[in-house]
Amino acid sequence: MALLGYAYLVEALFTSERLISSLPFFTPIAVHTAFAFLMLSLGILFARPDRGVMRWVTGDDAGSFMARRLLPAAILVPAVGGGLRILGERLGLYGTAVGVAIFVVITTLSLLLLIVWNAAALQRIDVRRRELEQGYRLSEARLSAIVSSAADAIISVDEQQRITLFNEGAERIFGYSTREILGQPLEILLPARLREIHGQHIRNFAAGPQTARQMGERLPISCLRRSGKEFPAEASISKIAVGGRQLFTIILRDNTENRRAGEVLRESEERFRTAYENAPIGMALVGVDGLFLNVNRSLCEIVGYSEEEILSKTFQDITYTEDLEEDLANVRRLLQGDIRSYQLEKRYIHKKGHLVTCLLTVSLVHDSRGQPLYFISQVQDISERKRLEQDWRFLADVGPQLAVSLDPQATLATVARLVVPALADWCVIDLLDDEGRVAAVEGAAASVEKQRILQEMLTRYSHDPARHGHIVAKVLRTRESALLPEFPQTVLNEAAEDEGHLVLLRQLQPVSCMVVPLLARGHTLGALILATSESGRRYDARSLMLAEELARRAALAVENARLFKMSEQATRTRDEVLRIVAHDLRTPLQAISLSAQTLLRRLPAESLTDTRPLDTIQKAVSRSTRLIQDLLDVARMEAGRISVESHPEKAAPLIKEVLELHRALAEAKSIQLTGSAPEEGALILADRDRLIQILSNLVGNALKFTPEGGQVTLRVERVGDTMRFSVGDTGPGIPAESLPHIFEPFWQARASRKEGAGLGLAIVKGLVESHDGQVWVESKPGVGSTFFFTLPIVSTAKEHAARPG
Repeated sequence: MALLGYAYLVEALFTSERLISSLPFFTPIAVHTAFAFLMLSLGILFARPDRGVMRWVTGDDAGSFMARRLLPAAILVPAVGGGLRILGERLGLYGTAVGVAIFVVITTLSLLLLIVWNAAALQRIDVRRRELEQGYRLSEARLSAIVSSAADAIISVDEQQRITLFNEGAERIFGYSTREILGQPLEILLPARLREIHGQHIRNFAAGPQTARQMGERLPISCLRRSGKEFPAEASISKIAVGGRQLFTIILRDNTENRRAGEVLRESEERFRTAYENAPIGMALVGVDGLFLNVNRSLCEIVGYSEEEILSKTFQDITYTEDLEEDLANVRRLLQGDIRSYQLEKRYIHKKGHLVTCLLTVSLVHDSRGQPLYFISQVQDISERKRLEQDWRFLADVGPQLAVSLDPQATLATVARLVVPALADWCVIDLLDDEGRVAAVEGAAASVEKQRILQEMLTRYSHDPARHGHIVAKVLRTRESALLPEFPQTVLNEAAEDEGHLVLLRQLQPVSCMVVPLLARGHTLGALILATSESGRRYDARSLMLAEELARRAALAVENARLFKMSEQATRTRDEVLRIVAHDLRTPLQAISLSAQTLLRRLPAESLTDTRPLDTIQKAVSRSTRLIQDLLDVARMEAGRISVESHPEKAAPLIKEVLELHRALAEAKSIQLTGSAPEEGALILADRDRLIQILSNLVGNALKFTPEGGQVTLRVERVGDTMRFSVGDTGPGIPAESLPHIFEPFWQARASRKEGAGLGLAIVKGLVESHDGQVWVESKPGVGSTFFFTLPIVSTAKEHAARPG
């Protein structure tokens, strides 16, 4: 009232006039004091807007809304209307009645306008409310549909953790119906061992500041179906305050299939990783820049690098230069999308420097946008296959070339030409005779210098594989191949005959070596020696297998050549036998026939006194018998069935007997026949009859070819553990070119006239060797010849037992 008095200049409202001051509780007050009390009152009201009369003004309901709109008008319209009336009356514009009428009109109009304005506002609010209610119902319907149709379980619980919402997804997952689960505690869905833990987690979450979080962040969640079966799950929880109470919503997903799929995926990844790491072929992930990203163990073994070493390289670094351009061209086509994958044979450079032939298969992996990520490379080592292909091609070429010639020496030359340089940098081939001695040697080398050294060594030295400690001798004895991947120098020292020989062997510079026996039809024909030097190759088990197969084919070729030569020899022998039967046997038979006819024509008295025809018949029969016996002996020797019955014998009596047997013939030709033998000495182990046959053949030959007045000498002397016999003559001698054939059956010097069957020396050789002896001849044309042979000595009586030859 004081403020209105000051506003209207009505002193009675703020002074001590009797009209107002007589009212109880009225005290005159200054304007600033009145204004201060007004502000204080408003402050007290707004301090607690939710209490008392202020609750009607500040609330959210329709009454509060109308109070906020009407309260300013209810205060201002009367105050302004009253002020205008008082002002008009003081100015004399109208009287009190008119002033009251104007005040009523203004107040009425203001109230009408205020009512219309508020009605429009209320109408808009009602329209908005209806729209919001409709939107709420739509949202609630949509939410209900989402909740109902969600595959995940959506569960709401109150502050006591009792279930207030249980959607269809939850029904499917847990097996409970909504009707039977609503109002039940949440722990019914949890295993007993986890109920307290999860209950505490929810209480902690309710007290915390978070409004949502993932459940099971530290431990996996396990839930319980109605059937009592546990299953893994993943869930999230959120909270919201409704009407001063908290409501919790849990969204849960059955993780059984995901976990199973995860386990399957992990198993698949583990299988892939295991297959990748343990694959028998090399595998690698290679970046588009060529850098290796990942490699497996097999690839490391193929190229010889460790995983750390190869991951620091590009595939270009280890690709052989000649194969790189083709590989890069295919990579470009792959990146351009022209091809999906490619395969090619390429050579990698091994860490040790040698080449490794591989079959490479490459494909390209892209990302979701189609951009290339990396290459997947599969590397299969086909070096062994390529080597086998080369070996089979080599062996396929060997057969036709070995079949070109049936001469053993030419066959050896062919073998040497085949193995150098295909298998070796130099080689030596030894061919043995029937006695195990080297009959032929062939050598070949890849370089001119090595060929010169090899020929010089083979020419100067005998190359006898039977030397003690020689590796070739061991191979021939055991018939097993020898492989020396790294050639030891000690082998050269053992094989060298003297210092010069050792120098030549060292100049050959053997790095790796193989010695393979030549075996055919159960016989050892010789040995094949293969060695590497300047090429630096190292032989291995596969190289040995190839060499053994080559040696087998070469041995068959040599054996076939030998058999062919033997067949030719057999043909010549047959022809000689036929010649002998036709000529040499016909002569004594004619003598027998003529002598028999002479006896028939003579008178009985003459037959008794003249015995010359009978002597002729006896000599012819003896000659025929001896010739037939010689033929039988040669046949037995060639068949390997000749035998001797050896006994201890003294040499001197045998020498005297042989001299007496040939004395008459020597005197008839005026040839001096002499002999010498130790009277007292070691006994020889020999078949007496066969020894006399040997000496008779040699002495008979000497007498046959020694001219009248010549000399034939028979000597016996001890040499080591053997007794050496010699028969020397002063005949014409034997030409040097005939010496290698002198002991061959039916052989005679072609230029001379034929005398005898040519079997005597062949029989001598066979009988001496049957006694474990050796026979040879030394001759000088125009001077004479001397035949030697040796027989073993018996030192104790225990060795006197007879033995087969």
